[in-house]
Amino acid sequence: MEDAGLGLMAWGPLGRGVLSGKYRGHIPADSRAAQARLAGYVEPYLEGAASSVVEAVAMAAKGLGRTSLDVSLSWLLSQPGVATAIVGARTPVQLKEIMDATLAPLPPQIAQALEDVSNPA
Repeated sequence: MEDAGLGLMAWGPLGRGVLSGKYRGHIPADSRAAQARLAGYVEPYLEGAASSVVEAVAMAAKGLGRTSLDVSLSWLLSQPGVATAIVGARTPVQLKEIMDATLAPLPPQIAQALEDVSNPA
């Protein structure tokens, strides 16, 4: 793909908002997961292996003094073949957090730790 000058455009890279860290420990009242008709849209990302990835991202973000959203997007954009990401904000606060993301490369050891925890093996 890269040899042909092509890149992947990732849609919804924050796992329905889960990788932003907003669902850690609770479900915000104004979120999709709090709405009965949309809860099933988010719930698969709140348990199991997905929750391990969320916790690893949160730990990396805390250690780097960055947001989980910033770490998540930085990690994604560093992946081979990923050219860009489409992120959607539902609120002005979410838009500000996206716009404030540094998207700076992650230290190699943190990127590797995120790779390790997200490996579906």
